[in-house]
Amino acid sequence: MGTKIAVIGGGIGGLTTAIALARQGMAVEVYEQAPALEEVGAGVGLWPNAMAAFEQIGLADQVAKLATPVDKQGLMRLDGSWLLCLPAELMTQRWGAGFVSVHRAELQQLLAAELDPAVIHLGARCTGLQDNGQAVIARFADGRVVEADVLVGADGVHSAVRTALFGPAPLRYRGYTAVRSITPPRSVPLPRDSWEIWGRGAKFGQGPTSGDRVIWWAAWNAPAGGMQDGDTAALVRKHFGTWPDPIPAIIEATPGAALIRTDIYDRRPARTWGRGRVVLIGDAIHPMTPDLAQGACQAIVDGTTLATCLAASGDPPTALRAFQRRRWRNAAATTLMARNMGAMGQWKGHTVCTARNSLIRSIPLSLQLRQFDLVLGAPRRAS
Repeated sequence: MGTKIAVIGGGIGGLTTAIALARQGMAVEVYEQAPALEEVGAGVGLWPNAMAAFEQIGLADQVAKLATPVDKQGLMRLDGSWLLCLPAELMTQRWGAGFVSVHRAELQQLLAAELDPAVIHLGARCTGLQDNGQAVIARFADGRVVEADVLVGADGVHSAVRTALFGPAPLRYRGYTAVRSITPPRSVPLPRDSWEIWGRGAKFGQGPTSGDRVIWWAAWNAPAGGMQDGDTAALVRKHFGTWPDPIPAIIEATPGAALIRTDIYDRRPARTWGRGRVVLIGDAIHPMTPDLAQGACQAIVDGTTLATCLAASGDPPTALRAFQRRRWRNAAATTLMARNMGAMGQWKGHTVCTARNSLIRSIPLSLQLRQFDLVLGAPRRAS
């Protein structure tokens, strides 16, 4: 039997990690605290770095079938003019794929189907762990005890594994709240592009997905902890009901019960991702704002990179240190870039927003692409 791995967390990052490890011949078990695999959220954006990772484990084509291709991806002003525009053809030439949006739950279901159901354990809340140097022992709320050669903490922003390793790690509120949702099938015309419009202290984005549905998101400046400050649907209409078409129609087509609201937080990037035979991935180690749509992408890349490192070394602690070296800079750069994009998108003053828009439009495309290289990887060499 190969190396035995326990993955704590059955979200997109945890399942991708489990699949990648299994593809390398390792014995992997997934422990998810929820009673069912139900992703919280509407859509998830997949950039070329995530699609390249799925290609490594033979899933890129299946994932692509969950999405609707877009012609362009980028940022707009309220008047509909582009601030930043990345055509799909250009993205494919440079990074090997374009940008797509998929329904988060559908992606999770696809990933779960790639694993033997017997290795996915639900209702398993990790409460503690011990690394004795030869193995990791994980304990769960229901009394079960699991021993593994490596333990992977993929248990999200409030990670119990991270807390066990490093103690509490405070999150920092970024000053705005967000709503995500998806329209019912064929309720609004399907767009050809995926874009985010920046206003003053607010932004609204949308993109097409499978089933003739539109994935959308919105954010506005608000105090922390204001989740009970009113009816969410009414607040969305208040902030965006007079914005340009098709935004009002998208909002009206979406049932209020389908709106998911979350305050936006992140953490300071970390260089240390684990200790001994325990390692963290995804939001457990690098939670980031959603402003680059990279949260899931980074977790997916974490998973496939971790599997590659473990397969290349016969010593798990050495492999985990190699994984950390390969991933921390990219994750840190992405976290900071997302934070900066989020802050700029929430600027409110007329003068500063006008200057912001002028600055973004003045940046040459070649320089914009090099900035994205820090996140998505070096451009492909022309054949």
